[in-house]
Amino acid sequence: MDIGLLLSCRTLACALAIAMLAMAGCLSPIALHEAVIEYDRAANRIQSDMLLLNIARAHHFQPLHFTAVSSVAATFDFTANIGIFPTQAERNPSPVSPGLGVSVAERPTITIVPIEGEDFTRRILAPMDSSRLSALFQQGADFGLLFRLMAKELVVSGYGESEYLRNDPSDREQYVAFRRRVLHLSSLNLARSLYVGPIVFEDALPISIPVNLAPGEGLAALDKVMLAQEKGYYWNNHAGDRTAVLTKQVIGRIAITNYDISKLPNDVRRRLNEEANQLPQNAVLVDVRPGDEGGDYPLHGYFVLRSFHAMMRFIANGIDIAPEFHVEKDGRTGEIAKNPPWTLLIEETDKRPDEAAFAIRHESHWYSIRRAPQVEGLVFPWNQEAFRLLNHLYQMTVTELRDVPTPAITIAK
Repeated sequence: MDIGLLLSCRTLACALAIAMLAMAGCLSPIALHEAVIEYDRAANRIQSDMLLLNIARAHHFQPLHFTAVSSVAATFDFTANIGIFPTQAERNPSPVSPGLGVSVAERPTITIVPIEGEDFTRRILAPMDSSRLSALFQQGADFGLLFRLMAKELVVSGYGESEYLRNDPSDREQYVAFRRRVLHLSSLNLARSLYVGPIVFEDALPISIPVNLAPGEGLAALDKVMLAQEKGYYWNNHAGDRTAVLTKQVIGRIAITNYDISKLPNDVRRRLNEEANQLPQNAVLVDVRPGDEGGDYPLHGYFVLRSFHAMMRFIANGIDIAPEFHVEKDGRTGEIAKNPPWTLLIEETDKRPDEAAFAIRHESHWYSIRRAPQVEGLVFPWNQEAFRLLNHLYQMTVTELRDVPTPAITIAK
């Protein structure tokens, strides 16, 4: 072989090798980035479809069952091939031509976990506690949407009223009264006159020491004082009789009011919390008193919260068994932002709707959530917001997947 030709081939081979290495280095992070994003999208889509599928199951009176993606492990193989081949073209001045190829092989291993067992069943059947509702409200969830989805009923017991108002469209009269109360509270929230949060007050320990106490007289209570300080109590001077009193700030139960609870006297706040403590953990005290904003439509009582399972049943029944309907606000209620007839509209059709944001097929029917409509550039995503809220509540209900004591299923592709 000609020496010049040999050197030319070696030079070309080195250049190709460098190019292939550079190309593989560029492809690796790109492929990894795309894989992570796509797997994340797939996992999110699976969870959304799983929620919608279980609503469809509840509609057909079938047991609910959830499965989640526990882990995804993907292996990427980058293969580069280079070669020099004799040219067949007569007009080509070079007797050889380069040949190169790059291939990427992906081998994912996906682990899915059926979420079941006593612990999860207890969580899904147990009524929601008020702390979850407060957390979602503080994050900006719509007040009306929260209570239409989470509240089972409103128990009214004050200001001359005493009745149970069920959040159930099959009981039309009670449902209308419930919706009007929620609309009134939503109006107060829109006007920034609604307070939702814990009742905070000062709790005094029944141990006080006068300022001029002799050194030996306080020894008997020393142990109690030290124990109280370990529990968070601190000394506070009482302005009335110049005695030092052990007090502690207590963060009590959640309450909904049309006045600022923090401005009430401490004794009033403590008694209000004592009333709230008489309620179960899935109850939220509400007090709209006369004399404050919205007080011409007073309310005293408490909301009873549903379990996650009951929320799914409520939404499923709304498809056709007990559909919700429009309720007009009370004449004493101010401006409201949103008041759709449904809490979460699930459409049942024979074919997959074109405008569906989420859709799943079950029992020869399609169950879907329509995309939010746009009017003059504005989006009104009540329905999709309700579905997102339902997803948050599901996340609050399910435990960590690594703690699920059920067998996992691994799928290697």
